[in-house]
Amino acid sequence: MKRMVKKVLTSIITVAVLMGVLVACGGATQDVALSPQVNRSTPTPITELSSTPLPSPTIGISEPETETGNISDLPEAPKSIGCTSIGHGEPRREEMLEGHELWLGKLTNSTLEEGSKLLTGGSVPDGLVINEKIHLWWVSATDHIIHHGVVDGSELQDFGPITVDGEIFSGMVDPDIVQFNDGSLGLTVLDGFDRSGPPGPICHLRSTDGQNFTTDSTLLDIEERFDPSLVIVQDQWWLAVGVPSQEDSVTEIYSGSGGYNFTYQSEVEGAVPDLSYFDEKFQLLTCSTSGMRSYSSSNGKDWNLDQIIPFQGCDPSRITGSDFFAYKIELEGGREMEPPLPVGKPLNE
Repeated sequence: MKRMVKKVLTSIITVAVLMGVLVACGGATQDVALSPQVNRSTPTPITELSSTPLPSPTIGISEPETETGNISDLPEAPKSIGCTSIGHGEPRREEMLEGHELWLGKLTNSTLEEGSKLLTGGSVPDGLVINEKIHLWWVSATDHIIHHGVVDGSELQDFGPITVDGEIFSGMVDPDIVQFNDGSLGLTVLDGFDRSGPPGPICHLRSTDGQNFTTDSTLLDIEERFDPSLVIVQDQWWLAVGVPSQEDSVTEIYSGSGGYNFTYQSEVEGAVPDLSYFDEKFQLLTCSTSGMRSYSSSNGKDWNLDQIIPFQGCDPSRITGSDFFAYKIELEGGREMEPPLPVGKPLNE
């Protein structure tokens, strides 16, 4: 009996102990879940850590330097001048042009009056009449830059080199001038001349005074195209360019609406062209070994060779608004050209 009572008491004690353990474990888990601060240690005041360096943050965002810096300290972007970034140089004397003479005569139909010499050391002239005065643009041998001047009687008053985008430099040649309805001027040139390899492109400049120009647009960017000549007929731009060759030089004709997207139209014999429009026809002059060739066309695509005009010179240029005619003669060069062909002879005959 005593043994049974002892076993019962022992079992009761064991059960009580086990239930206490279970209750204790269950209570602790419940307390942690509901009260997470129970096991958190008391934080030490930060003043007590002043002697210990605080760790640097692993991720940080700083403001860009360009936002806090002075914009004036940044390097300036290269200034764009002309239609190309290469092929420009310092003004220089061009010995090859020192033997070129610039002449002003008259050209009426097939009759050429040689006129008189304006200067020595000038080449590839072009001009027009403004306020009853003949204005000329040409490349000068003194600095190999395009100059602008006015004809006064038999003399040429040189206003000096033109500026392009505020700069004076060598590297633009073969000037061709037009005047727009608002009185402003357009100068078409061959750009990028002062570099090794083919120059280009054909570049169009604008001005209100004929002396200071700004870059407007690139008209044509094809290698080995020289001596541009431009005429505008009812917002259609027509561009003639020479393709020189030792044997058979030619002139190509392009057209573009509003001065853009030029496309090839035709070609004729001879180079160094001068393109104009009057008497409701396109008129074209070119230089060749047989003489100055005179063409005409009603549409700018189909050309008739009217005649070959004999004279000792080249770089022909009709002065818009007159019968005057500017051209170049090379000293100790040139020769008497062949007689003119019959008027109106088609190219395919």
